[in-house]
Amino acid sequence: MAEDWLADVRKYVADADEAVVSKIVAYLGIALRNRDSSLVSFSDQKETDRVRENFLKKKLGLTDDDATLDAAIAGVGERMKEDRTKNRVTVYYLLAQHFGLLTLFGGAAGAAGAVGTAAGLAAVGGLDDDSGKDDDTTSAVPLAAAGLAGASAIPAAAAPPPADPPVPAPSVAAPAPSAASPQTAYSGGDGESEKSGGMGWLGWLLLLLALAALLFFGLRYCSKQDTAVAPATDETAISETVAPADTGTAPVAAIPEGAGVVAADREGKPMLTVYFDTGKSEVSNDLTTAASAVKAYLDSNPATTLAVSGYNDPTGNAAANAELSKNRAQSVKAALEKLGFAADRVVLEKPAEATTTGTDNSAARRVEVTVKG
Repeated sequence: MAEDWLADVRKYVADADEAVVSKIVAYLGIALRNRDSSLVSFSDQKETDRVRENFLKKKLGLTDDDATLDAAIAGVGERMKEDRTKNRVTVYYLLAQHFGLLTLFGGAAGAAGAVGTAAGLAAVGGLDDDSGKDDDTTSAVPLAAAGLAGASAIPAAAAPPPADPPVPAPSVAAPAPSAASPQTAYSGGDGESEKSGGMGWLGWLLLLLALAALLFFGLRYCSKQDTAVAPATDETAISETVAPADTGTAPVAAIPEGAGVVAADREGKPMLTVYFDTGKSEVSNDLTTAASAVKAYLDSNPATTLAVSGYNDPTGNAAANAELSKNRAQSVKAALEKLGFAADRVVLEKPAEATTTGTDNSAARRVEVTVKG
């Protein structure tokens, strides 16, 4: 690995499973190639929303309400607040451990990590902006901490006051029971035995309540396991795409967090959307695989051509952005020609408006490759 992800995770979980960390690294794929996308900004609402929707719901298969999931994310952020580099691998490991779902990555089931995250949730009231990305702050209600505290308080609140046990008739032949024996809770023959009997009833009640709590959380964990999605393959982890219900339209692929390529259909014809890192024009290696369907279509339809159009996000200098959009389009054209596309069938086409607003900047930094004719 270019970075020691395992060492970073073990700053928070001393016995972190190396195999689980490796599986999370493989799942994230190209997101870890770029420094910005390999970190999580807890002060960016859109960023934490993506963690909730893409990782907690889609990958871990959680069905909790958004407030509960946001509280868990906030708890991890509070736990890592002293760390300037909040690595995405570490954040995802701590979240999976908190919900007892490390098994999805080949780890052992357990809820030990929930204690650390619950401590973070109990302390959080509003998160400090330590990422340097924007001035917004995100506050989260510590629901998970409240739930843990409530669960631990149930036995003490529900236990009735000890009642004096019935005193049997004294027996000369019966030996005095040992103070350490459970029989003391039932037989008390003198004043000391009566006191021990009352405490014995309380102990049994507490034990029954603890067993009931374990049964409840065990059933809840099993229900989560039943609804959890199957682990994604390396290919699906790169783009984190999800097939929606069949509505007669093409599936919508998730936008990569940085450079990447998404293949789709438009009006029954294949198209490509090539995404870029901020201020960059280098084309992702994913183009090699994604372009195969477009190549096959052009080979079968000799009269068609490809239109290559570059776009940019609204941040920065407008003139520099226009030049960057042009450079990105030229880079994609050159990459397609290297893959065997005829130069005269790949045409640069300037869009009416190259600057895209009203969407995430990561979605605006793109080049669209569409079939014409």
